[in-house]
Amino acid sequence: MMAKGSLFSLIAVVSVTVILLLAAASCNKNPTSPVSKDKWIYYKAAENNLASNEITCMTQDGQGNIWVGTNYGFSKFDGTSFTSWSEKDGLIYHSISAIAVDKLGNVWLGTPYGVSEFDGSHFTNYNTTNGLGYNQVYSIGVDKLNHVWVGTGHGVSVFDGSNWQHYEKQGGAGLVYNIVRSVLVDNNNHKWFGTEFGASEFYNNSWTTYLTQNAQSNFIFTLQEDKDNNIWFGSLAGLMRFDGTNYLSFPNSKELVFNQVEAIAQDKENSMWFGTQFGVSKYDGTSMKNYTTDNGLASNWVTCILVDKQGLIWFGTKNKGISVLKLTN
Repeated sequence: MMAKGSLFSLIAVVSVTVILLLAAASCNKNPTSPVSKDKWIYYKAAENNLASNEITCMTQDGQGNIWVGTNYGFSKFDGTSFTSWSEKDGLIYHSISAIAVDKLGNVWLGTPYGVSEFDGSHFTNYNTTNGLGYNQVYSIGVDKLNHVWVGTGHGVSVFDGSNWQHYEKQGGAGLVYNIVRSVLVDNNNHKWFGTEFGASEFYNNSWTTYLTQNAQSNFIFTLQEDKDNNIWFGSLAGLMRFDGTNYLSFPNSKELVFNQVEAIAQDKENSMWFGTQFGVSKYDGTSMKNYTTDNGLASNWVTCILVDKQGLIWFGTKNKGISVLKLTN
């Protein structure tokens, strides 16, 4: 006959085994955290010859090269490797705040001390001594006439290939505010300027101002046009969207991973991506999904976003290099 203590021990072991088997079966039937099939690639300074891990801006040229601005020079990715340049090569200053490629393939680089134009071999530098209106540069855009528009800490300067012209706030007319954080040239060749106190649209020598009742919404970090020609504004207070008629707060802003939106891009599936200091949010037209280091980002502070010609999504981070995402749905 089995002892009473031994019987209780056997019952306990059997009970625990049954509970574990039931729990395992339940988890297999209804998984609560499916494994993501998204694929990530990471680029860093030491491992990949990136100029710096402190990424500030990115763009892609007509040949498919990715140009990356950092706080310590800039780099070109040709699909295989990075090549980097700095002040010793002729760059006007090492800290890059803006980057754009013109219609001729020249790369324009904004810094706190002026602008450099790079033709692939040589640099031409511009500051207040040779035409630029103000040396602190925040943003650069190129229009359909290949004119280069430079947003600065005191107005907007435009270069037509030979001469500079400068625009500033003048009373109640012209540019709404002189600190221009973002420049966008839309598909209709309208120029948009996001400032620290509202947005200005410039077209046919006429200015239009857009302001909200919320002062934080008027502090605009970034501008982006989507495939339906809506203009998106990333601000201190989330998102605004202009549909050609109405300039309205985006109703899903409350679902953002964080309200201060510093980067915006649209992917090949028409989803919008919003970069913040605490991760990125993806909006598919219906719902918002947030990505952080838990989902694969190298760092939560995303300073810029680029969707390349292959549909890969590049996230520049504050100090952890670049995270590239290939969505597999």
